[in-house]
Amino acid sequence: MIERTIRTGPHGLDLAVVGWNTDAPGVPLLVLHGFLEQALAWDEVARRLPMPVWAVDHRGHGRSAHVGEGGWYHFWDYVGDVDAVADALSPDAPLDVLGHSMGGTLACLFAGARPARVRRLVLVEGLGPPDDTATMVDRARRFLDQRRAGVRHGPPMADLEAAAERLRRANRALSPQAALDLASRQTREVRGGLQWAWDARHRGRAPRPFDERHLEVFLREITAPVLAIRGSRSGYPAFERAEHLQDVRTRVLEAGHLVHHDAPADLADAVRTHVMPE
Repeated sequence: MIERTIRTGPHGLDLAVVGWNTDAPGVPLLVLHGFLEQALAWDEVARRLPMPVWAVDHRGHGRSAHVGEGGWYHFWDYVGDVDAVADALSPDAPLDVLGHSMGGTLACLFAGARPARVRRLVLVEGLGPPDDTATMVDRARRFLDQRRAGVRHGPPMADLEAAAERLRRANRALSPQAALDLASRQTREVRGGLQWAWDARHRGRAPRPFDERHLEVFLREITAPVLAIRGSRSGYPAFERAEHLQDVRTRVLEAGHLVHHDAPADLADAVRTHVMPE
């Protein structure tokens, strides 16, 4: 496993990218993680794959840069980052893309906007959250209130073990060692202990609600063959949105929403079969 930094353009940010099997032959697979996760969360899956695998820490996550003072996190900025990372990793040829949860929505928008850049697409619990346009005015009000008051992390955690235990409480599929590895990469020292490395502004409410109709337009533009995967124990919605895709296969794996933690071997097999068909 290696790490590198990719600059996303003259007015962009430095993004951390983790790579596995980077000297292996084959089309690279770009992994887009979910909200408040990080690239290393995909270690158990990536180690089981034979092709080059690259996972990016989204802006404000993991070891990637935060937006500056006065900035916020808007969804199309993430998509622009994916565009830049794809160009850096595979400038002359399409690559394969895997997105989980929030990363799946990013993957859909990118693959719809740049269909020629994506050879094959895997969406893991990644066909978008519930439509929440009905909350539009309330979201806008909360966004304005939070910008005025500021958004901050909670009290510091005592040490790395405490941070790892917080991760395990949220996801019991993590082994103690895996939780420590993730915590060591996702925390920073502050007065009084450790704090999460992701930007506290992610705790804020985004002003623009998720609009299902907006996503469906991009789903119809995707030309790559798609594998859509959901966890059997997950309550994440909208698997039926796969009907808007031109070429899609669906799989259900015995897992919750965090399929990459609950069933890494089964997920790796499904990904390998889709991107490297016989």
